[in-house]
Amino acid sequence: MSTSVDVTPRRAWQSVRWPVIVIGVVLIAGILIGILRATTTGGPLDPRSARQNGARALSVLLEQRGVDVERVTTLESALEAVGENEPTTLLIATPDLLVPLQLDQIKDAKVDHVVLLTPRAKTLQALSPHVQAPENAFQVIREPRCDLPLAEQAGSIRGNGEAYRIAPDAPAGELTGCYGDGQRFGLVRWIDGERTVDVVGTQEALTNTRLDEEGHAAFALNLLGDNAHLVWYLPSLSDVPQTGEPGAPADPPSLFSLLPVGVRYAVGMAAVGIALLMIARARRLGPVVPEPLPVVVRASEAVEGRARLYRRSRARDRAAAGLREATRSRLAPLLGMPITAPEHVVAAAAAARTGRPAAEVAALLGDPVGTMTDLDDAGLVRLADQLDVLEQEVRRS
Repeated sequence: MSTSVDVTPRRAWQSVRWPVIVIGVVLIAGILIGILRATTTGGPLDPRSARQNGARALSVLLEQRGVDVERVTTLESALEAVGENEPTTLLIATPDLLVPLQLDQIKDAKVDHVVLLTPRAKTLQALSPHVQAPENAFQVIREPRCDLPLAEQAGSIRGNGEAYRIAPDAPAGELTGCYGDGQRFGLVRWIDGERTVDVVGTQEALTNTRLDEEGHAAFALNLLGDNAHLVWYLPSLSDVPQTGEPGAPADPPSLFSLLPVGVRYAVGMAAVGIALLMIARARRLGPVVPEPLPVVVRASEAVEGRARLYRRSRARDRAAAGLREATRSRLAPLLGMPITAPEHVVAAAAAARTGRPAAEVAALLGDPVGTMTDLDDAGLVRLADQLDVLEQEVRRS
């Protein structure tokens, strides 16, 4: 036979439905946001990013022309991708994030074509030593002014970005500058034997927002589409190798780092939602549920039981103190004062109300020295009677 406190399926669902709904909404929102972030977000010049500073439009055009665009985020993956026998172009989006050890590895790698986007002095010294540190370019549309086919076919481009100088001691015929004023250039090509290194300062021409302006699309396709395989390398601070001897094995990745970015984002949102839900539920434990007691004890029986305990332990002083305290708590509201009022204030007010001497009422409601230690059963009864008489006088007055 079930009782009223049994948990039914309906009551169980009502108690957990809101937590389940909240957790479900958070998980679904996290998954959707993760999917959207994986397709529409990314850093600058990311071939999967559809933002203004992304390069998804260029990646699609390259694939339509038969170029295999391979996006990588670690140097190890990039070196493995260019290690194949087919001609390969290696595009490094942010080369200044690489450390000298990584730059040396790229320098020693067998790659036909390296494209560096807005590199600084450290990167130039390692991969293109005959090109000097960049300067601000002219904020105008510039013509090729060189004999490189990729620039002549593309035509004019916007010169926003960086401008580079060719070192005076550069080997003749190995370096060519385009899109400049004869001294500074937005593109410098260095042919080093079987390798071609392009230093590009006008990387804005490759982005989604600028690709359809001037000759940017033709310039980008000619620059990156000369080989059938393009490795698009996006360096990051997390790709920096651990300190130690070159070639030493790196620490194994953690399980959390192996998860896709969207999944990690969804897990984080779910954790935050669960934490907020726990805080909200901790502040509200639910309504009070009445429950039938196994036995009912009358108030008179409880009083008699407590009195027997006092009598058995001969605690007449505790009983007398309880009688006086109860009387004072009932007299205080009758006299227009809070129940926490001091006993001498209550005694003075009761004396004024009844006309009794103040000392007599104070001795009755207070604890005169020596009166409770010599108290016997008859005295305790008389004290109860006297307190009852005083309370009745105050009520009638």
